[in-house]
Amino acid sequence: MDIILTALDSLNIWWWLGFAAILLVSEVLTGTTYILWPAAAALVTALLASFVGWPVELLSFAVFGVIFLILGDRFVKPLLKSAPESGLNTRATYLVGERVTVVGGFTEGRGRVRHGDTEWSAKTADGSDLAEGANVVVAALDGTRLIVKPA
Repeated sequence: MDIILTALDSLNIWWWLGFAAILLVSEVLTGTTYILWPAAAALVTALLASFVGWPVELLSFAVFGVIFLILGDRFVKPLLKSAPESGLNTRATYLVGERVTVVGGFTEGRGRVRHGDTEWSAKTADGSDLAEGANVVVAALDGTRLIVKPA
């Protein structure tokens, strides 16, 4: 029992700062944001460590950890997730607004177009038919099909 009390008495600002640093490194490695909140609680506890004893330090770490977790999960995490989609892995999103050439004549508003060296399945926005060789503009996407309109 004396060993545990001696260890708890040795808690100080440097111990809490080191613990916060370890938690931050863990957060960077995992990227979940759940380890970020105990790290913030350890940082606040480090600021209190010079003024209070170990029982208050442990209690403040627990209380701040729960508070930061609830507030962070409720308010901060949605802000981090609300970034607009970059389209990084969706190559076709870059085609919107581009000029493409009709490869084969459209029938019933459906056909094929070419952009660069790639042919795409396409349909017209208004259902009209297009002649082969016509230049059209990509208006939108429908899955992997391009929706085009006359240029």
